[in-house]
Amino acid sequence: MIQIQVERLAPIRGIGPNGSLVDFVRTSPDEVALGQRFQKVIEQLGFSHYIYCQIDVSQPRLYMICSTYPDQIRRVWADSSVSVRDPLIAYIITKTTPVRRTDIDDDGSWASDIFVGLDDFGIYSPAWHFPVRDPTNYMGLFAVAPTKADYTALGKDHFEHAEMLMPALCNQAHETWCQLTAGGGEGTPSLSAREIDILSWLSHGKSTEDIAEIMQIAERTVNYHVANLKTKLGVETRAHAVAQAMRLRLI
Repeated sequence: MIQIQVERLAPIRGIGPNGSLVDFVRTSPDEVALGQRFQKVIEQLGFSHYIYCQIDVSQPRLYMICSTYPDQIRRVWADSSVSVRDPLIAYIITKTTPVRRTDIDDDGSWASDIFVGLDDFGIYSPAWHFPVRDPTNYMGLFAVAPTKADYTALGKDHFEHAEMLMPALCNQAHETWCQLTAGGGEGTPSLSAREIDILSWLSHGKSTEDIAEIMQIAERTVNYHVANLKTKLGVETRAHAVAQAMRLRLI
């Protein structure tokens, strides 16, 4: 068995030598802490960046929940209609095992405009993708990637072993996210057309600045509508608002 080189990585504060990375994720008190803890865990395994999405398999359509990739990459990703164009999405909804872009019959030309910027940030590509299935129409999808420097320093064997550990972590993170974001009020709230538009852009990873430019409205107006959306949906964060809207079939 290949031993992961944890001695070359910074330990996670709050976890003892016999502590469980899965339990560290499972006991997250809220979705913000969950995102932060998941980031710490993947850093312990040698990865530097992640994206967590949920996929409505009945359409299919992908919704970005959170991402630690640079804003420039996230914006290009959102602008490129990944959920519609990416052949990886159609492929991955039938899988339960880790998938890399090299695993599918795709020449990658469609994605050249999306991933060309990764080199500028020193991010290793292609990422590892971990699908998570559940009893609903939705599934979770995590994509993780190390920096090129870490991939070179830690080596291929390290990441092959890290890949073996990631499915359990991703399954727990997805389950915990769904538990933390369940509920949020009774019934289906009534949303205006503008509020639904803003929710839709949020689900594509757009920032306040992006939405204001797209919709030709002031940023303070976007923030006003987002605040109303949080109240109507009974949530505290934008990511939670997107997740709740998905479950209520509002987007």
